[in-house]
Amino acid sequence: MRHGALPAGLLVAGLLMSACGPSPTTTTANAPQEESNPYAAYESLKGEKRTAKLLADAREEGGVLDLYTSNTDIQDLVDGFKKAHPDIKVRAFRANSETVLQRTLQENQAGKPQNDVIDTNDLELRALDSQHLLRAYTGPSQDGLKPEAKGLGNWTAERFNAFVAGWNTREIPKGEQPKDFTGFADPKWKGKLSVEVGDWDWYAAMHTYLTEKMGMSEAAADALFKKVIANVKVAKGHTVQGEMLSAGQFGLALSVYSHTVDKAARKGAPVAWKPAVEPVILRPNGIGLMATPRHPAAALLWTDYVLGAGQKEIAKSLRIPAARHVPGYDEPVPAGTETFTLSKTGETDTKKWDAAYDALLRGAPQAD
Repeated sequence: MRHGALPAGLLVAGLLMSACGPSPTTTTANAPQEESNPYAAYESLKGEKRTAKLLADAREEGGVLDLYTSNTDIQDLVDGFKKAHPDIKVRAFRANSETVLQRTLQENQAGKPQNDVIDTNDLELRALDSQHLLRAYTGPSQDGLKPEAKGLGNWTAERFNAFVAGWNTREIPKGEQPKDFTGFADPKWKGKLSVEVGDWDWYAAMHTYLTEKMGMSEAAADALFKKVIANVKVAKGHTVQGEMLSAGQFGLALSVYSHTVDKAARKGAPVAWKPAVEPVILRPNGIGLMATPRHPAAALLWTDYVLGAGQKEIAKSLRIPAARHVPGYDEPVPAGTETFTLSKTGETDTKKWDAAYDALLRGAPQAD
């Protein structure tokens, strides 16, 4: 969820731009790696020897981990970590992704970083990485991850959010949903669809999919979106959007998270998203080690767990884990389904996509 005094996407873009100034931490993080890497002493350690050393040093640090996160399911990971390492206390600050980013930037610009690890959305992690506030994870748990979870910069994907088209089964008869996104331009969907106000990254990915994968011109993609948006009601927040979908306040949500629909269905709500309307838009959510942690051993202990054994907890919460294999877990996106991730232009040209999405939604009715 993205929200704030500014339109949601604009707030993220503003924070990204505000991060351009220098900070005291930037100087430290830019120093030669061998002089500034607080994790260097552990890089060659593996297995039980690594865990034992990290645990011993974490106790010496005070037995505390300071975590900033926007993950609404973070308690599942905290509980699992406590079972594995009961001597280490996790102090978790949880807020929306913009607040987490803003707090982290402000503390580092003041030269007083307070957290050891950050767990949040991809764009916020890229913003922090651009300011040299993150340190790459090189531990053994990365060996079990999917290729798309790695190589993202100085952070690692721990799970993926899937933007899907989810529908209320009482409002939308079985089989009526189109096979792909273009079908939502039909006027028969007028008033039956919903999008989320801050999902400019979903819009950027879908628009780019239409031009790069489907071969549409920019003008044709713009025209298609205008027809689709003419059919929508705008919701504020994915949680609210999911609740409205379950209540039948609109028939179909174009940009709802798969886990939101799956959790509601598990509780008995009349909602579904399979067979999937293509494409499914995938967005990585990740974990980043802070470049200047107060508790580096605890930070690595936590990251080893989250990217290793903790992937089971992520799967239990109906998220898509970053691990290649989690025992007893089946990938929710059906095999053969067309998927797409945010393009490089979407990653770097946030202001453009944010402004375009805001303009597209202007005048669209609010869902209530």
